[in-house]
Amino acid sequence: MTETMNHADTGLKAAGKARSAGSLGAVGLALGLVLSGCGFFEESRAVTYEVETVSGDPGAENLLVEYLGRESGMSSQETVGSTVTDGSGSAQFETLGRVDDEVSVSVSGVPGAVLRCAVIIDDSETLVEAESSASGESVECSATVPAQEGQG
Repeated sequence: MTETMNHADTGLKAAGKARSAGSLGAVGLALGLVLSGCGFFEESRAVTYEVETVSGDPGAENLLVEYLGRESGMSSQETVGSTVTDGSGSAQFETLGRVDDEVSVSVSGVPGAVLRCAVIIDDSETLVEAESSASGESVECSATVPAQEGQG
């Protein structure tokens, strides 16, 4: 038995496969453009929250901190609670924020201590900074994550 191969059939099959691959590529590109237009690929920025005791002595009191954060640029924003056991020092909390996210950190008041908080973007730009109004008062810092310079 002799087997013959028709090169014209092979060429037609290859052309059909190339058209299918091109169609899939075009669909992928269109889907990417649609998703990016819907904010699916939103820009994320590094958010650092700083909290500290400015004056007074919190003694054995812990600083109770709550802040808004994301585990990744794609995850939803959630409130995170933390305790700073050495109330006399400062602490930093790092997370992500999308452009136009409202971000905030709050520290519960500690008797005998004035507290400070700050929201910093990309380790360089302080968006907001505040001190508690009196010893024993809580403090909160809130801001909106801005787009990077030259974008958006």
